[in-house]
Amino acid sequence: MQQASNLDFILNARITGLPAATAAGQPVEFAQFNAAIEGLAWKDNARVSTATNVNLAAPGASLDGVAMALNDRFVPRGQTTTSENGIYVWNGAGVPASRAPDASTFDELESAVITIDEGTSQGVTYRQTAVNGVIGTNAITWANFGTAAPAATEATAGIAELATQGETDAGTDDARIVTPLKLANWAGRSRVFGAVFGDGTATQYDFTHNFGTRNVNVTVFRNGTPWDTVGCDASRPDVNTVRLNFSGAPAASQFVVVVGKN
Repeated sequence: MQQASNLDFILNARITGLPAATAAGQPVEFAQFNAAIEGLAWKDNARVSTATNVNLAAPGASLDGVAMALNDRFVPRGQTTTSENGIYVWNGAGVPASRAPDASTFDELESAVITIDEGTSQGVTYRQTAVNGVIGTNAITWANFGTAAPAATEATAGIAELATQGETDAGTDDARIVTPLKLANWAGRSRVFGAVFGDGTATQYDFTHNFGTRNVNVTVFRNGTPWDTVGCDASRPDVNTVRLNFSGAPAASQFVVVVGKN
């Protein structure tokens, strides 16, 4: 029989005799629920979580874009030294962070579950999965807890992490995605600066390309038929400037300069 209206047990009756749930949408018996959560160490929420390395000796005034306050809890989960991961208390921008009192030993971190209040991980719950370790020696590993989407891959839809500028410049990380801004600022990209010049008076022209290097190629060509390359004295007075000198003043808009960085 299907039930199309609410059932009101007026606070003094219960449903009993339920079989164990085996799929989503099925009610769970109390014993089955307890068995599912047994062994989990639920922790008080943390304000933020960080996915990249934090200098725990001087964590700075903000973490994950959130201005920290004294005694705020945070969860570093992407430390270069993985044994540094865990749950910490923020003691000041230039003061060493300390491990939270409820997560200062490996036993306290085994099966620890914690929810994040703010930042890019707002509302996300993490579980610590490493066991039988020593604090400060063995890796501490945080994984998404519950029904969160998996990490995205080329074959699987899921959550994708944005690459930092450093990861973009290194060009070796194949597990993170690159934003247009990171691509525009990529240190290894080819860049080109071009300008039309000549005024019939000046014999020296400075062009600011802002590439930050003297390792640039300079080409000057005629701005009209036959569009041929012309020779002149080219120098690089600083890392952002190319200087062109001519024995006679170029006519108005006579030439084009192209500065390229590989």
